Amino acid sequence: MSKSIKEQSRKIKKECNHCFEPTHLKFNFSFITYDKNLSTNLKSQLLDRIIFLSNMPMLILIGKHDKKVYLEVADKSKLGISKQISDEFEEKSSHRRIGKKYTIFRLYPNNEPICARIIGEVIRNVFYIFYIDIGCNLYDH
Repeated sequence: MSKSIKEQSRKIKKECNHCFEPTHLKFNFSFITYDKNLSTNLKSQLLDRIIFLSNMPMLILIGKHDKKVYLEVADKSKLGISKQISDEFEEKSSHRRIGKKYTIFRLYPNNEPICARIIGEVIRNVFYIFYIDIGCNLYDH
């Protein structure tokens, strides 16, 4: 009898592939390599934009095509950003899919009072911020 109980209590291990797929965008600040001229007021605006973007399901963010308000995707080669992404990101992300595109959102949707962009990469609904471009000096617009 004890043998049958032991057999019943054995559990089959099943590997979980993408068991938890986040539905909303999350943000990671660990790999910022450029944030020149980021003042306290701009930090407050950045937090407001992150709250706005992270309150929407990712499907809606992707489906919206207004790059002034939502997300913009651009080829890394076309932007021509000379700053390098953190080596630490490249090392820690070797197991993840690192794309050939940047994801960008505007700090101020209408570029008023200033032109500013947050540039990074989205991997599994996590926006890894690489550059905070205040004044839009990092690449040609």
